[in-house]
Amino acid sequence: MSRIVLLALLCSGIALSVNPSTVRAQSFAAVGNLDCNGFSKVQTPLKPTMACADFFNSAEGHRGYDNGHYIGHDEPSIDFVSTAPHSGSSLQYDITLPVERPLPATQSFENYATFWFSMAICDPNSFPNGPCLAASDENTPAQAGSAVLELQLYPPGFPPFITQISCDLEHWCAALTIDSLEIVNAGSNAGSLNPNCPEPVNFAFLQRNGVPSGPPGPATATNATFTPNKQTLLMNQGDHLRITLEETPAGLLTRIDDLTSGQSGFMVASGANGFQNTDPNTCAGANFDFHPEFDTAKFGNFVPWAALQANIDFAYEIGHFQVGPNGDNDSDDPPCFPGPTVAGCLGANTDFDGTSYLFDWPDGSPNKPQSAQLRSVRGGGIGPLSLSDGTGDFTQPYPIIFFQTEIAASEPACMPNGVGCTVPPVGAKFYPFHALVGNSYAPGGCALLFGNFNGPGVENFGQDKQYGAPNLPWFFANNSGGPQANPCIPQTGQ
Repeated sequence: MSRIVLLALLCSGIALSVNPSTVRAQSFAAVGNLDCNGFSKVQTPLKPTMACADFFNSAEGHRGYDNGHYIGHDEPSIDFVSTAPHSGSSLQYDITLPVERPLPATQSFENYATFWFSMAICDPNSFPNGPCLAASDENTPAQAGSAVLELQLYPPGFPPFITQISCDLEHWCAALTIDSLEIVNAGSNAGSLNPNCPEPVNFAFLQRNGVPSGPPGPATATNATFTPNKQTLLMNQGDHLRITLEETPAGLLTRIDDLTSGQSGFMVASGANGFQNTDPNTCAGANFDFHPEFDTAKFGNFVPWAALQANIDFAYEIGHFQVGPNGDNDSDDPPCFPGPTVAGCLGANTDFDGTSYLFDWPDGSPNKPQSAQLRSVRGGGIGPLSLSDGTGDFTQPYPIIFFQTEIAASEPACMPNGVGCTVPPVGAKFYPFHALVGNSYAPGGCALLFGNFNGPGVENFGQDKQYGAPNLPWFFANNSGGPQANPCIPQTGQ
């Protein structure tokens, strides 16, 4: 879910700090997915450049630290809010993928490593470690064990995936990821972040046959987990997709129907498919069926440890790319790669001078990339539609939205009182924003774009001002514009 910012700051006096004496002896593979951020004390990461869920210390309101490293992120998002039954557990999106423009135009992978669709997920082994009822608003966010599911879509042009961003040079691909937060809950070290498995992650590509390419579990993942095979769903640039996240008895189903090619891919987050949750004390994995945490997407049904107010979100993972075989030779640039399309680096970019923070975003001009276009599965509006008991179909719109980002957490000057928590961050020449074109009744309805769109017929919500002020009641480094009416609510005919 997130950009890894390796400031290497030591954590002191924070309840979610790491205590190396907290974990019982356990044997694990030398490489794996016990820590999405790559700082496990017992394991190196299979994929060093994963997009991870940003965590913070919800008890004390501090930034999150992983074995002495501050973990920062940049995930500008739009969140969808609804009190309709199943709005937090079963829904569909409609999106059209961008088409890459010929070089020397900026490529999508230079601006973002992925965009993703999220949902709060039950995991009683994840913080706050309480029992969790599947798809139920009886869960109390501050008590029920909670994880973050993301359906991540990856742009083409910068393979191989296991070390870089893309599945291949031409196609998009997608994966289901689930991030948990392991806080020791027994013994004298209860309340400490487990240093061996701080943020374990399940990962599986969406496959045409629904069978993972390799073991998804944090303790069982192998190179095959991150290597596309002949069954991996590959999508062409410009394809029109219907995306489904739906509760099933076996676990949460994620599915992409490519309406242009006729191909489909899916993955169920089930123990039968090898998905696992992780013992917060020993890091041992056990096969587990992951289900939605909440039935509705009402405001407040959020993952309590995520820096974003995370549930039904659509977000871009930005801040990963610095052009050049050695970037600009800053210490925050590596690792670097010679191509294959553009030479560049996938490091922290803590000085905010990479392509994500330049005027290289989609703006409608031919020398810039195209934007993805988020619409509605029934046309006429933007955002997901949730499952209706009355019709048995996806017909319920989300009447409320809000914009947010946690980029300020990566700014050293951002203080707990909100001072210095700015968007754009200091050093950035530009910060991308969401924009709306069209309207509910126009031919083709309206579409939500992302980049640098301005001019007649464009509603850009104040450009980067859409992210609002520091959200002090949640986390000081979360900037939020606050709830507002969906500006182009889908017309479902109901």
